[in-house]
Amino acid sequence: MPSIRRVSSQVDPNDAARRIVSTIEKCGVLELQAVGDNAISRAVKAVAIAKKLIAPNRDMVCTPSFMVANVNGEKTSGIKLVVENR
Repeated sequence: MPSIRRVSSQVDPNDAARRIVSTIEKCGVLELQAVGDNAISRAVKAVAIAKKLIAPNRDMVCTPSFMVANVNGEKTSGIKLVVENR
């Protein structure tokens, strides 16, 4: 079961990348969820930075997919990024 983290539009991509690397080292797989253009952009940036941080030691793979989230009682679409070691 992957660890699930939500990414907001205010998150620092560098901080998020360090958390991604830490979770990948502990659990092996992480699911990031982002809703909204800015949040999705920051999530993708964080994954790219994490890939650079983890690359010398491991191969990291990211699989994107769409998701439906319930925000303030309304259904909205977002992106789910499953990040894992290979």
